[in-house]
Amino acid sequence: MNLPNLVEPQELLPRVPPAWVTGLAWLPFGIVVGFTITALPFLVTRMGVSLDRAAAMSATVMTPTFWAFLLNPILDVGLTRRAYCWLTALVAAACMASGLWVLSPARLGAATILLLLGELSIVLFSSALFGWQTEFVPERMRGMVGGWTNVANLGGGALGSLAIMSLASRVDARWIGLGLMGAILVGLVPALWFPSPHQSKFGLKQIFVDAMKATWQATKQKQCLVGFALFLAPASSLAAINLFSGIGKDFHASDHVVILVTGAGCAITASIGSLLGGWASHRFNRGYVYLLSGILGASFGLIVAFLPHVPANFVWLALAYNGVAGCSYAAFTSLCLQLVGHSSPVASTQLGLFSASTNGAIVFMTAMDGLGYRHFGVRGLLLTDGLMSLAAAIPLLFLVRRYLRRPSIDDVTDAVAPDAAADAAIS
Repeated sequence: MNLPNLVEPQELLPRVPPAWVTGLAWLPFGIVVGFTITALPFLVTRMGVSLDRAAAMSATVMTPTFWAFLLNPILDVGLTRRAYCWLTALVAAACMASGLWVLSPARLGAATILLLLGELSIVLFSSALFGWQTEFVPERMRGMVGGWTNVANLGGGALGSLAIMSLASRVDARWIGLGLMGAILVGLVPALWFPSPHQSKFGLKQIFVDAMKATWQATKQKQCLVGFALFLAPASSLAAINLFSGIGKDFHASDHVVILVTGAGCAITASIGSLLGGWASHRFNRGYVYLLSGILGASFGLIVAFLPHVPANFVWLALAYNGVAGCSYAAFTSLCLQLVGHSSPVASTQLGLFSASTNGAIVFMTAMDGLGYRHFGVRGLLLTDGLMSLAAAIPLLFLVRRYLRRPSIDDVTDAVAPDAAADAAIS
């Protein structure tokens, strides 16, 4: 086949909506995850529940972000990925509303179970949505789709949590739950402009046989293995952002400053960082963008670790760190789209494995940052986060240079014969 004589691959792909529409379809995921991390502990402690119980509840509800991949093969069989998107989003909306409807100090167990089911559903929604997007997003759009995806994820989640915390003193949790359900459903609107998804190549009886075999065949490719190395390492996890709302007191920042900075401020800088990361991912090797984001964030943390612990430095650190996190997440998203390609029959399963890898690294680093804080205070937290990130990122730069290159054109095989490529993966 003479590649220069081919029609441009994007002309062979379905007509797709703009990058910002494609990316904003992630808003339901961002709203739910942002609520669980930030707003849920705030609501629970306002009810008189101790901070340790509130933290344990939030952590329990968040666990599907790194074990839900075990269920992802279901999303690659039977129904289309669009059907799975609608189904999982509806279940998530109902469970989140129900969990907040029963939320009280006396019914924490029931609320936790319902919110856990809602979190599981929204994680499965994200895998189905991501798999659907791999079918039609061309190479020329992958960078900006990654950027807008994380505007919805990080920025939308932060603004949603800020709105919920602002309303908590005036509105009952039951009505907040109904509002959360409505926001999830409204967030589905952008997906109405998506092209029709491919029909699954597998039947329901093939979930854990042929689907898993195809997953293994797809993920053992050299570039996918490099992706796993990047995502499993704490090179660009930037996990300290999960703890910033709790370290404001170490910088003598007021509660008002902490809420404003970690809410609206971080939503703005994370969104700007996501768009910059999308722009960079369109023009440069996405592996480099991902790793250099981690190195830049680590450098910020190491600098602030030795600066005076005053409110101004907390504001600067939180805003800069979240901006770099947005850039890192955008590179992660666009790199995942590149690694999976257009025609993988097990795209949702592959993407779930990638997400579980990076979430596992974030959970690990959050725990390590907590140990650093326990023994050496906020300076220990920042040194732990920064030094471990640098130690992982710098060697991986050489791995990216050797094995992971930025594609110059779209996946020609995928664009020319998606069905043939899918059949080959199954066989």
